[in-house]
Amino acid sequence: MTIDREKYMSLEEIRQLRTVTEARSIVDLRAGRVGGVISWAVVDTALSTGLRVSELAALRIEDFSAKRGSLKVLRLKRKKKSRETLAIGSDLVRHLKEYIEWTGRSKGPLYLGSRGPLTAQGLQRIWKAAIRRAGLPKELSIHSARHSIAVRLLKKTGNLRQVQKQLGHASPATTANMYADISFEDMQAGVTDLYG
Repeated sequence: MTIDREKYMSLEEIRQLRTVTEARSIVDLRAGRVGGVISWAVVDTALSTGLRVSELAALRIEDFSAKRGSLKVLRLKRKKKSRETLAIGSDLVRHLKEYIEWTGRSKGPLYLGSRGPLTAQGLQRIWKAAIRRAGLPKELSIHSARHSIAVRLLKKTGNLRQVQKQLGHASPATTANMYADISFEDMQAGVTDLYG
């Protein structure tokens, strides 16, 4: 079985989304608007962590540790909530540190809109607007960031257990069933110039 290409973003799509969203953040920051800054924080965190939208919505400022390069994530596993520490890359550490300084808050919800903490639905709306601005297919949901990091991480490390831990799957079988297969790009590369 091939990993469903509709479920994850190509590297070019990821770069396009990141570039457009970050550029809007810079423009909004200079103009004193908050929308682009929050959008960039949401998009970057989603693409860099692969968290479920409910996990993103539950993030609090105090869950972030710049020193450790980590986020404490509230996860639901086998119908039980638990906190797990998730390693994050240095680029996201730097971005979240700057974002939190920009908010001027030291605790509370990480993503706060004009009416209070952003819900999963609010984060999905932000994602969809960013996808639209970047000119990407509207089918790319915030969950596609989760699939995208899984595909990229497995390709980079070859470590299925690491992908399982990153995604917070309770069972390695879940991860293996979804991602331990060949990607669409690998299939294309394999058949390109087959007889050339």
